[in-house]
Amino acid sequence: MIPGGPIVVLEGVRARDSAGEAGRPRGSLSGAAAALGPGVHAVLGAPEDGTLALAEVLAGRAAPLAGRVLVAGRDPFRSAATRARIGVLSIAPELPDGASVASCMSVALRARGAPASRAAALLDPLGLAPLLARRRASLSFAEARAIELSLALGVPQPLLLCLVEPFADVAVPSPAPVRERLRALAAGGACVVLITSSTVDASALADRIHVLDRGVVARTEPGDGERLAGAPRSAAPGAAGSEVELHVLVHERAPGAPGARALAAVFAGSPAVRAGAWEQGPVEASSTLRIRAADREAAALAILDAAAREDVTLIAISSPAPSLHDVRAATALHLAAVRPARSFGAPVGAGAAPLPGAPPQGPVAVAAFDVRAPPGQEPPGPPLPSPILPGAAPADMQPAAPGGTASGGQIGSDAPVTDGSPHATEAGRQHDR
Repeated sequence: MIPGGPIVVLEGVRARDSAGEAGRPRGSLSGAAAALGPGVHAVLGAPEDGTLALAEVLAGRAAPLAGRVLVAGRDPFRSAATRARIGVLSIAPELPDGASVASCMSVALRARGAPASRAAALLDPLGLAPLLARRRASLSFAEARAIELSLALGVPQPLLLCLVEPFADVAVPSPAPVRERLRALAAGGACVVLITSSTVDASALADRIHVLDRGVVARTEPGDGERLAGAPRSAAPGAAGSEVELHVLVHERAPGAPGARALAAVFAGSPAVRAGAWEQGPVEASSTLRIRAADREAAALAILDAAAREDVTLIAISSPAPSLHDVRAATALHLAAVRPARSFGAPVGAGAAPLPGAPPQGPVAVAAFDVRAPPGQEPPGPPLPSPILPGAAPADMQPAAPGGTASGGQIGSDAPVTDGSPHATEAGRQHDR
């Protein structure tokens, strides 16, 4: 491995997992390419996208059908010394044989050349010390995965940690010690790969987020997750820039009192809001106003100012994380925008977003729901319904008369914007939180 170079390299990797019924595959890789250096990398996708196949080849538990997988310059499937420096958390627990947790961990530690007495030191920081005296057969699925996570985090001189859903179905009292340990390992030069279907988990920890879509690494975004629900598109005069979504929970004090409907009427003509909708919540005393805006801070200030003027009581303002469904839709728009630029005969993955360190290839804009694809580049399939429908404010968006009732409505900018959301295959999330 060249000092300062990538730790993990995938070159045109084709692979299938064995996680389906009777060992049949759930997903596959079809020419995946990536170069991952030290730090925390989240690979965001579902098993059907090939996340489990990726985990198997990164851990060295399976050889790719085609292409190369290198960890520190070596094939982990062929190099036992490399596998010894890879910490692994699989989708299903695979503890060593043993009657008790202590004996299972003793087997694993002896294989590393470490004393069995180190077991307590691995479990204590995660709050798992009480499990050491338990019988292996008494462990739940989540407890067994927690034991495996502690072993993965304790790999000596780790090159790579490959963790599948480390914050789901893992019986760790608090995720904070896990996050702290992963950040420390990454700061020490390890490559930490979190394979997850949760945009929340990915955004909370990762330095970079790599979207795995139908077997290829389709996009790479900053770890804050701000652009996950966006797609690059060609710049055009008057084209909308990035957008954010805000959810405003409004207290409906009494029938006829100012509430979400009054705010919606104000925002119908506000330059701070591009589009939005409001709906009656499950509790009659609350409603939810959802808006799209170019600037989060400006929109939040406009909301507070409008609430004060209209005498509306706000409960909360939040910015929700995009779902995997949203990321899939935006990624399809991404591919539709970048793939036409490929040279003839270029591989499928050539249209993906650049890897960290690669030169920029053009602007990236965010428009999760209301972006129009360039003419002739519309992705196939029926469009998804947008949760926020833009358009001219309807007549019934005026403030309700005293005693009037309503269940919802729409607001939007004057310029019509079509719903360009592409079709998305089923997310296949195992842990929908």
